[in-house]
Amino acid sequence: AAGRHRERHSGAAQGPTASALAMERLVARRTFPLFARTSACRSLFGPVDHEELSRELQIRLAELSAEDQRRWDYNFQQDVPLRGPGRLQWTEVDSDSVPAFYRETVQVGRCRLLLAPRPRPEGAGDSP
Repeated sequence: AAGRHRERHSGAAQGPTASALAMERLVARRTFPLFARTSACRSLFGPVDHEELSRELQIRLAELSAEDQRRWDYNFQQDVPLRGPGRLQWTEVDSDSVPAFYRETVQVGRCRLLLAPRPRPEGAGDSP
């Protein structure tokens, strides 16, 4: 009959035809245009004030540093115990008297090298 066509069907289920896949892509592009997807991804939260963000970061880092200093009775920036009475008593030991994994190292390729001990700041060896 004119205007009719026949499709061959085998016993196995057939996947979508190339024209059906092309139609799905076309519908998807119209539903979710490419430029709309990428522009939303570029500016989800609006413009960033980098100076304000940097100030907030520095304030938060200072807060964390102060908390750590109070918690451990230790000045991590100067690498010395705090002077005066505190909850903890720090005792300096020679680096050779502790296991190697407590000493500072640097990774160079596949080798891990021990660093020489850092010189102590003036007065750092004085006990509190």
